Amino acid sequence: MNIPINEIKKDLYRYVKFVFGGGISLILNLLITYLLTELIGFWHMVSFAIALSLETIFLFAYHSKVTFKVNGKFKIFVIVILLISFLNWILVYLLTEKIKMQYLIAIVLVAGVVSILNYFINKKIVFKDKELI
Repeated sequence: MNIPINEIKKDLYRYVKFVFGGGISLILNLLITYLLTELIGFWHMVSFAIALSLETIFLFAYHSKVTFKVNGKFKIFVIVILLISFLNWILVYLLTEKIKMQYLIAIVLVAGVVSILNYFINKKIVFKDKELI
């Protein structure tokens, strides 16, 4: 299969934008998780679940306007985000509760690993456009 180098560059550039938006949302997530855990006293997993839910609106708007420049399918996006968030939550739980990793480090580590899967699912399903295929 021959994929033109321009297409690879375009996809790589789009992935960089995707990761940048994810980075912004990760910072928001960490901030919300930290504030709810340390200032309010919530269990860090509850704080993390709340932060993940708040990211959904930001990420959909960002990816619609910046990353893919396509009006995505919000309902499918929510399902994908829920699945990705559940995967995030489970992995962070395993790292923090079973391996005893510090929770903020675990969140960052898991986010990096899951971002690649998340990008391809969003590209192929949520923000699918003739130009993106």
